[in-house]
Amino acid sequence: MIYLDKLFRIMLAPAAMLIAGASAQLAMAQGVNSLPDGPVACGAFQRSGYGSWTVLRPAAVYPNGVAVNLMPGETFVPNQLFDGYEITAILDRNCGNL
Repeated sequence: MIYLDKLFRIMLAPAAMLIAGASAQLAMAQGVNSLPDGPVACGAFQRSGYGSWTVLRPAAVYPNGVAVNLMPGETFVPNQLFDGYEITAILDRNCGNL
């Protein structure tokens, strides 16, 4: 009986460390993409039909702290990636339905 108890404890310790390590790694991965967008000059954008946005004057958005410069005349539609970011999602979060 004592032998089984010892064996159980020996097997339980590595499993607990594996679970703790996986939890910490998951938390770190989620933290990478959870930085705030930074300031958005909502007046530099105009919301168009079907959820698209048009840039009215030079502006920058800062998803995850990275500057993405946008030029007048550019139009972004939902699900379109620009430099790896969905600009419409950033503008929807920060500027709403202007």
